[in-house]
Amino acid sequence: MIDKIWPREAYDWYRSACDVYNYPGGSFGNSIRELISTNDTVLDLGCGIGAAALTIAPWCKSVIALDNDKDALGYLENRAKELGISNITTKHSNWPDDAPLEVDVVIALHVYQVMHSPHNLKPVLESAKRCGLIACHAPVFRRDESFVELKEELGITPYYELCDNGCYTKGALDALGARTSCKKAVYNFSQPLDSLDEVARFIAWQINARDSMAEIITKRAHRYVIKENDKYLVPVTRHSCLITFKK
Repeated sequence: MIDKIWPREAYDWYRSACDVYNYPGGSFGNSIRELISTNDTVLDLGCGIGAAALTIAPWCKSVIALDNDKDALGYLENRAKELGISNITTKHSNWPDDAPLEVDVVIALHVYQVMHSPHNLKPVLESAKRCGLIACHAPVFRRDESFVELKEELGITPYYELCDNGCYTKGALDALGARTSCKKAVYNFSQPLDSLDEVARFIAWQINARDSMAEIITKRAHRYVIKENDKYLVPVTRHSCLITFKK
């Protein structure tokens, strides 16, 4: 597995936030551009609907966009066609079934099964001829976490009590012989939505709520939204660790 399969509605939510906030170009763009050149083939590992692939495509020779979600890959293919981007090849696969792939650079943004498993992480390094970048959620204080009061009310473990353990990922890459560095990125990834009902569905998806929690989330949704003209904006700030490796 690369990542969980998203509900169809989540594709549109994610794309709209990416478009508004120029993700990942605005948040990670400089770090990615430092690694790639116009002659490179880049692997977007766990690409989802292709936010990174679409951003990277104009900067390099070609992109291989790999994911285990066929619907997300179809969404990416349609979006690339709309934008006139022709150098992205999609690949439906469960990493690392087809690894290693021969590419110049590997980009993996928030692909949790890759980061937490040595079995899945080693082929990332083996696939990259030169270098790569892995992004994961950084530890946050309670005051910085979105929906934290709601999570606590519902008995859902907040992020501030967890860690995606980017230090483990960096250490594992070091042990495999890579030269690594890391830095933190903090960026706005708020979500524009059309109604309070949609706000409730979005929040439920974000916090991995069970269906039985829907009534409480609907009652609390107004607490987490700002009304802007005819739109609703759910403020979200993301904190990520960017781990760069070079061979």
